[in-house]
Amino acid sequence: VFWTFGDLSRAGWREIWVILSVTGVCLFYFAANSWNYNAIDAGDETATSLGVNVRMVRFLGMSLASLVTAVIISFVGVIGFIGLVCPHMVRRLIGDDNRFLIPGSCIMGSILLLGADTVARVMLAPNVLPVAILTSFVGAPMFLYLLVRGYRR
Repeated sequence: VFWTFGDLSRAGWREIWVILSVTGVCLFYFAANSWNYNAIDAGDETATSLGVNVRMVRFLGMSLASLVTAVIISFVGVIGFIGLVCPHMVRRLIGDDNRFLIPGSCIMGSILLLGADTVARVMLAPNVLPVAILTSFVGAPMFLYLLVRGYRR
């Protein structure tokens, strides 16, 4: 049941340092390769002509994203919709440039998660509501909006 409803209260300082270490390394990689991801957004042929090894960048990106996801889920459980909602919110505020989109998504995700965790702790005090329930209430309507908007295109 722990992994079904994510909860931040299970992570102590040891877990937080592990999460920060892995996330920091991955964030450094993504920030260092943000130009490559911008080139890939323009298309594979364009990126290749600009000297980007598209296969390697994609492989490393997917591997590191999987690593950071596995580490975080193993300590706090599944907290859905943060990764779906935040990049779309930041993209509307900042634009499509990955130099700003990647760190902006991390910051927005942190703010949204901490806000949801605070509300989850206060709402039914002294009981703690799993934070994944609140993020689902925010994320499900956003997912439906994105689904309808994508269907209309």
